Amino acid sequence: MSLLFKTVQKRVIFSIVIIVLGVLFSISSRGQVTFGSISGIVQDSSGKKLEHAAVTVKGSNLSAITDSKGSFTLNSIPSGNAVLAILKVGFRPLEKSIEIVGGETNVITNLVLSEDIHELDEVEIIIGRQKFAKAESDQVARMPLKNMENPQVYNVVGKELMKEQVVMERSDMYRNIPGAVPNFSAGGSQGLNIRGFSNTNGLRNGMVTSAIFLLNPIILERLEVLRGPSGTLFGSNRNTSFGGVYNYVTKKPYETQGGELTMTVGSYNLSRVTADINTPLNEKKNVLFRLNTAWQSEGSFQDQGFAKIYTIAPSFTYKVNDKLEFIVDADFTRGNYTNLSTAIGNMTNVKVRNFKDFKLPYNRSLINNSADIENGVNNVQGRMEYKFSDKWKSQTNFLYSEGYYKDFIWTTLSYITDSTVIRQFRNQTPETFGNIQAQQNFVGDFKIGPFRNRVVIGFDYNKNYNSLNRTAMTNYDTININKPVKDYSADKINEISSKRGFSATTFKSESFGAYISDALNFTPNLMVMLSLRIDKYSTKGNYDLATGKYSGTYEQVSLSPKLGLVYQLVQDKVTLFTNYMNGFVNLGPVTQPDNTVLVLNPQYANQLEAGVKFDAIKNKLAGSISLYDISVKNSTRIDVINGKNFTVQDGTQRSKGYELELIANPVKGLNIIAGYANNENKYTKASVAIENKYVTASPKHVGNLWVSYTIFNGVLEGVGLGLGGNYVGESWFESSNSFVLPSYTLLNASVFYERPKYRITLKGNNLLNEHYWNPTGTPQKPINFLASVAYKF
Repeated sequence: MSLLFKTVQKRVIFSIVIIVLGVLFSISSRGQVTFGSISGIVQDSSGKKLEHAAVTVKGSNLSAITDSKGSFTLNSIPSGNAVLAILKVGFRPLEKSIEIVGGETNVITNLVLSEDIHELDEVEIIIGRQKFAKAESDQVARMPLKNMENPQVYNVVGKELMKEQVVMERSDMYRNIPGAVPNFSAGGSQGLNIRGFSNTNGLRNGMVTSAIFLLNPIILERLEVLRGPSGTLFGSNRNTSFGGVYNYVTKKPYETQGGELTMTVGSYNLSRVTADINTPLNEKKNVLFRLNTAWQSEGSFQDQGFAKIYTIAPSFTYKVNDKLEFIVDADFTRGNYTNLSTAIGNMTNVKVRNFKDFKLPYNRSLINNSADIENGVNNVQGRMEYKFSDKWKSQTNFLYSEGYYKDFIWTTLSYITDSTVIRQFRNQTPETFGNIQAQQNFVGDFKIGPFRNRVVIGFDYNKNYNSLNRTAMTNYDTININKPVKDYSADKINEISSKRGFSATTFKSESFGAYISDALNFTPNLMVMLSLRIDKYSTKGNYDLATGKYSGTYEQVSLSPKLGLVYQLVQDKVTLFTNYMNGFVNLGPVTQPDNTVLVLNPQYANQLEAGVKFDAIKNKLAGSISLYDISVKNSTRIDVINGKNFTVQDGTQRSKGYELELIANPVKGLNIIAGYANNENKYTKASVAIENKYVTASPKHVGNLWVSYTIFNGVLEGVGLGLGGNYVGESWFESSNSFVLPSYTLLNASVFYERPKYRITLKGNNLLNEHYWNPTGTPQKPINFLASVAYKF
């Protein structure tokens, strides 16, 4: 069977290569249709010519970018009526109807864009040269700051790349971020390791979410990943890490009617249906509505396992006038799936030191589908924006985010020998996790004398709470993987849990933050960013319902500064930058073995970074190169005194490395996104068992590549090919650095056909059929295929 599978696998890969080569060499000319051209100049209301505006013919792949004089030309436009769409960040989109006359050049005048600092999230653009270009966002710095002006590195995965790669889950997006290693929390959240630090919760439109964060990519406009400790703007919470912050930007309504229905099927009984519907609700088009929804069901490559998820995500925009706008959006997601978590127990009698050497077959599960998780997430977010003048505006943001477990059986498999496993469980039924955040920002863009200032002054309030009801980790049984395995029953688990009893606790905390950030231009090319946050955190700690008492009460005040320097060697083309950035984590008091209480200070991370950003050669080559050094202090460690384990707070940690990102469009239709990261993250002062050891799941080498080619002419117009993959180097699975999480290489490919009314995509994942494990030790999907059909209207 193994030989047969390898033979079939080779034939499939060979067939895909033949298709790719056949398409690349089969470009032919158009039929005998007459064509015309359009040329024009784009400017703002003051008459200033606008460079880098995107000009497209709606319903086609024809596009252009305005030059330094605001001019553009579009050729080979079929004769007849056409609609020209003009887009530029910081301006309202403009559409203009034009009649194309064959053989003539149509010169268009009065193409004037009105200023609008909102992001142009939702207008479909297919730009032959800039398909994966980095999107500008005011959520990254909380002010209108271009990437080339920002002293912090950030990466973006947009919806065009997600569509092309047929992204089914968040880990598929993360693999396009240089150095990112997908991570997983057994409760349902997915996340990533950045610069050697792990996090499984992201921000939602710049706001803090609950600890449980189910998310379907159907609701996303893009993913933004900010590099380095970012406590100055985003505070201290589980949604940030010392390695960086990642922010999910959701889709918003737009002013024209349209939408997309998509059906996807694939290996392991995958079925997925999604809908994206947008419409104005009145003739003035100032009341807008958008709905994204999805249903998905999938089996497993193992003999047990399943996953089901559905999402409903409505979004409203009300543009009262040119000064005032309201946005309200929400997503309601429900999930039901098995949890296949693995842990290594006592290593003394385990001889193997690598997951690949375990005897357990890759496609075999040691639990069954009754040991499942049923949970949900409700997010409701609002934003009010008011423009006082052309220099100042107000942003008021609110997010209510609550997740819950209706049922949650957390299973752990602890190996005590190479073939002997203890099956353990923790029953968490029911539980609730919530977060409420309110935020007020005042954003200014003004001059003091000759010096331009872009300023954000902000305040936020954050309330975090949970209600836990769980058993301690409990042994279910001991099994030998070389013999038949007894059933693993949820009914028996619930029976054991009832006899043992549940521990019920509640927790609440509050934090108040105030921050200011100023990007000060001394010259158009030289800018300094100065930022500071003061943050007060307080909690009564955990409340035990059985005893009626609180434990762990404390308050902390933290200061988080940030300093950045930017010098543009060539304005908007090549930038040198450096930064000092800070992040912090609040730590509660610790009761020592002698009953004294150690009051802890916040844990801090300080980063020094320098690098270069570039967006050159007429926007055909963009990217960044950066070197960083992150030092963590005030970590806790165990010190054995007189045979007792005392906690001391003098631990340190250091993460250093470099990262590269490249986004290239060398010729029309060819798009490349690539990245590489080198990281070394060690505990430099810690408990004896881990001092000078590497942090777990933190590989030294990580690389990513995706190459896409779309044909824009001939009978094969709209046909595209994508090919790429990832390399993740080996790392350590556990803190003593004696068990290896092996390296892996993934190869993926897609073939797609894009037309104005539909899109067809075939995707192959893990074409090398690599066996690999995520940082929790869970086996990941072998070779699998997807087929997707979308209807656009």
